[in-house]
Amino acid sequence: MHVVFTTANRYVSGNKGILQFNLRDYATKAEVLAAVDRLRYLGENTNTTGGLKVARLEVFSGDYQQRPNAERIIVLITDGVPTYDADKLDDEVATIKRMGIRIVGLGVTNKV
Repeated sequence: MHVVFTTANRYVSGNKGILQFNLRDYATKAEVLAAVDRLRYLGENTNTTGGLKVARLEVFSGDYQQRPNAERIIVLITDGVPTYDADKLDDEVATIKRMGIRIVGLGVTNKV
């Protein structure tokens, strides 16, 4: 499982990257932390590519209404080595970097 935090949203990727919540829906740090605490492990693949792609397409492209002066950062929290669409990961990372988005990775197990 990967959790991808961006400046605007939180995504989970397993077999498929999905939007879980919008950070704009929470006013305080405590509310965000409570939402994170409600996350459950899906028991699926580790789809780094899918999570990053959802972040790129749904947050950093189009009319998402990002704050104009906010730094563009994805914080990728991972439990291990990608096991789904891993062959597409390098291209996705390169695309995101070309868009001027920084990716910060955080490993949460001894597999990282």
